[in-house]
Amino acid sequence: MTEMMGFPMAIYTLKELSHKGFGVFAARFIVKDEHIFHRDLSGLQSYSLQEIDRLAKEDSELNGDRTDYVGHGQYVFDNSPMAFMNHSCDPSCYVKMRSIAIKDVYALRDIEKDEELTHDYTATSVDQFAGKGFWVLNCRCGSANCRGHVTGDFFEMPHEWQMKYYPYLAPSIKRIYRDRLRDLFIRY
Repeated sequence: MTEMMGFPMAIYTLKELSHKGFGVFAARFIVKDEHIFHRDLSGLQSYSLQEIDRLAKEDSELNGDRTDYVGHGQYVFDNSPMAFMNHSCDPSCYVKMRSIAIKDVYALRDIEKDEELTHDYTATSVDQFAGKGFWVLNCRCGSANCRGHVTGDFFEMPHEWQMKYYPYLAPSIKRIYRDRLRDLFIRY
């Protein structure tokens, strides 16, 4: 498979994993900070969270696990490669949010061929930001840095991780939480 729904797959490939569905893997060696893919969700049909849940129950082809927040209480079904990236508390990639709906994935470090491309869900779940969330996942990433659970609350992450992911937050999130984010730099 060289293309998935219009996304060229020269850098990555999809593989099914017995314990966590599909995953995205490096098809070749990827250097630190290399751009892996771009995703603009703003052109997709958006729905409220209740509509997403209802549609996913009605149609088995729609997977509620592959939804993404696009702002103003709206979500989209996302079948891009990014939607198949699994969480890790020691991720191989980071997501730079140009806006809540426009995202780019980059290598956080050098990535070997056949290594899984992962990102930290907490760093990108802006609909759950600052204690407004409603989900907590038991983490099964298996990394030495595993936090044991994953939430969308950026402020629950260890301070050093907040500092690490701060540059990649969407500009709107930086504006909305300016005072609280500024405290991160003053406090430490």
